[in-house]
Amino acid sequence: MHRPELLEHLKRIDLFRSFSDGELTSFADKVKEVPLAKGEILFHEGEAGQEMYILLAGLLKVFRGSRVIDIIRPGDYIGEMAIIENQPRSASVAALEDALLLMVPFAVFAEYLSGQPKSLVAMMQTLSRRIRRDGEILAQEFEQVNILVHDMKNLLTPFHLLEVMERREPGLAGNPYFACMIKARENLLSLMERALAQVRRQRCLTPICKDSLPALLAELQETAWPLHPDIGGRGVRVTVSGCLPEFPFSSLGLRRVLINLVVNAAQASPPDGEIVIALAEEKGEAVIRVTDQGEGIAEALREKIFQPHFTTKADGCGLGLVSCKQIVEAGHHGRLDFQSWPGKGTTFAVRLPMARN
Repeated sequence: MHRPELLEHLKRIDLFRSFSDGELTSFADKVKEVPLAKGEILFHEGEAGQEMYILLAGLLKVFRGSRVIDIIRPGDYIGEMAIIENQPRSASVAALEDALLLMVPFAVFAEYLSGQPKSLVAMMQTLSRRIRRDGEILAQEFEQVNILVHDMKNLLTPFHLLEVMERREPGLAGNPYFACMIKARENLLSLMERALAQVRRQRCLTPICKDSLPALLAELQETAWPLHPDIGGRGVRVTVSGCLPEFPFSSLGLRRVLINLVVNAAQASPPDGEIVIALAEEKGEAVIRVTDQGEGIAEALREKIFQPHFTTKADGCGLGLVSCKQIVEAGHHGRLDFQSWPGKGTTFAVRLPMARN
């Protein structure tokens, strides 16, 4: 962009309304134009942010995972919060069409913008608009999700026919598959009630009752895992060391954790692989280790795998391990960690205190 055209463009941007012609010319001498092709990434979430950008032409999208947070148009700017907070980027940015930007390095930002009250107020106003737009989008999405949960709960009503069939057909009484389906319906209803309670901002405690962890593993091995399509023909082998007594935990919560971990292990393992689940008591904790036969987790990805929406799967949502961590650590005051070996697989370990405080 030619210098006179650039200066006229900058004068129309709220950041520079208090700048004199000399200050604006000096600023323009110290920034750099950056072209960005359609689909190209400007920066990724989590990267260090030492520059802000002003969009001169084109369109950018701000996103986390598959969720678009905002659209940046000519005259808007992006990346200033990472500089102000000295924190990693909070989202990713990509070009929706061919774009032209001005890159403002940290030193130039500090010299020309951070000491300008009117520029800082303009940034605050821009940030406020983004937060408001994001809040409106979140509220709409939240409402739609909860409408779906409400209607899904109603659609589960026909599954009460399972109990009717069990009463009418004596041969079905005690059938483990019928029992599995009835239990699944109860668990789904429980989760939906909790989701709707959160909409109403009601506190919904997870029931913690004394139960048998070996019995839960045996039930899952007999019913849930053989039927899951992602587990396929992979074997699931359970070993229990010693005699674990019953202790307080959420049966539904740990069911969710174990299904998530075993499905992840199956997806990481070859089609004829085996998933090994080892249960033992160690220093007053029940420890469940789930080991796959995959290729292991790359060193660069290990610090990210518990981050919401982080996934390496094309159709993944990045919430399974987040759910597991919440249930284990917030719900049971336990720990969820892992070890991984390149080319040899990964072991996730769930550690649960057996005595309630």
